[in-house]
Amino acid sequence: MKDFFARKIGYLLAFACIGFFGCTTVSTVDIQQSFETTKQRKIRIEPCTNRTDYQGSRDLAGEATRTLTEKIQQSGLFEITPDAQLLLTCDVERFEEGSAAKRWLMPGWGATQAEVVVMVWEKPDDKILATFRSEAAVKSGGLYTIGADQYIFGAAFDDILKQMKSWTSGSPPEKSVESAK
Repeated sequence: MKDFFARKIGYLLAFACIGFFGCTTVSTVDIQQSFETTKQRKIRIEPCTNRTDYQGSRDLAGEATRTLTEKIQQSGLFEITPDAQLLLTCDVERFEEGSAAKRWLMPGWGATQAEVVVMVWEKPDDKILATFRSEAAVKSGGLYTIGADQYIFGAAFDDILKQMKSWTSGSPPEKSVESAK
């Protein structure tokens, strides 16, 4: 009986650690113009630009573009068309692959991080309507965080889409948000 309770407490602590040490996001939003809900919800997505000093073999701009496009399609927020008057541009401003083993040894060491910025433009006037920025990070955790570099862009873009949904619905997006994923 004592082993049973000890095992249950161990499982509870393990799940609590996963919840406390998962991926966190911090976002900021700069709205230059409110979204007109009567407009068509068609957008064009430009390929993302890699503005990092990342020297690895990965195509960060391609990964970010694919992830953003998939997230937009899954959300149903916009219809993606090549001739839309609304344009999304994306910049990858920071990326660190990190290491689950290092995070396990000392939280903060070996953090996986990505920072992305998405700007919504209105064409043909080249008017910026809104800027969304998100930093996603896995700063602690153990071996269960292996592969964080594969989902870090998704976490950052999920955060941006949450803010974009608020903006397109007419609700004021939160100016600075920190949340655990």
